[in-house]
Amino acid sequence: MTLSRTYIDNSGQVTEVAVDQLAMVEENSLHAEQLVQTEQFSAIGKMAASIVHDFKGPLTVIRGCAELLANPEITAEKRERYTNMILEDVDRFLAMSQDLLEYSRGAVNLDCQPVKVGAWLGSLADYIRDTACTGGVRLDTRFNFTGEVKMDEYRVRRAIMNLVANAVDAMPEGGNLTIASEVAGATWQLSVSDTGCGIPIEVRSRVLEPFVTKGKANGTGLGLATVCEIVQGHGGRLDFETWTAEEANGSGSGTTFVIELPVERPLA
Repeated sequence: MTLSRTYIDNSGQVTEVAVDQLAMVEENSLHAEQLVQTEQFSAIGKMAASIVHDFKGPLTVIRGCAELLANPEITAEKRERYTNMILEDVDRFLAMSQDLLEYSRGAVNLDCQPVKVGAWLGSLADYIRDTACTGGVRLDTRFNFTGEVKMDEYRVRRAIMNLVANAVDAMPEGGNLTIASEVAGATWQLSVSDTGCGIPIEVRSRVLEPFVTKGKANGTGLGLATVCEIVQGHGGRLDFETWTAEEANGSGSGTTFVIELPVERPLA
């Protein structure tokens, strides 16, 4: 509320100006608070969209396994296998839901533990063969490093599966999917390569940004942004090389993404 202008002395004028300034400060403060809340809700919305994006593939797997389990003629070995696949993906859903809850509270923390990547990658490769290698896609593994890495295995798995999903999408007519594990000094390098169409030149500079996608009918543009966030959270980095058919000069198009993580994650 502004004081009446009936005050004509110096004290009255100073008081009036001070009240006007206070009102302006309060208004600016309210605007700033609303802006912060808007940004927080936007960030939470992006995280929720990212989790929904990651739900699509496993939900397809669960549906397929459930249909197979309904067949009374399947063997006990296959029944156990399909049941385990369903349970594994349900556990992943629960973990993703926990991610969203923690993020909304501003408390996303990595659960980094020592992991023997040889056995871990072997199990993951089996899962990829069962769920992602369809339509002529062939998986090749080159695990030259099978030692121990300190990481959040759930989140790194999520990053790899996002890269695999993108690779498979890039090869609608089939092709070669290669996952390789190397170590260079104190850095673990995990690469996912495909022989697909390559990333178009016009989107390469922004391909790691949220909601940037091209050429995928159901793509949300969140997969690579999620991978980048997970890798950076581990103190690592994400690089890629890509070439289209025009750039390859007959040698074949494709894309390789490389996750680089410290073998021993540094203390925060």
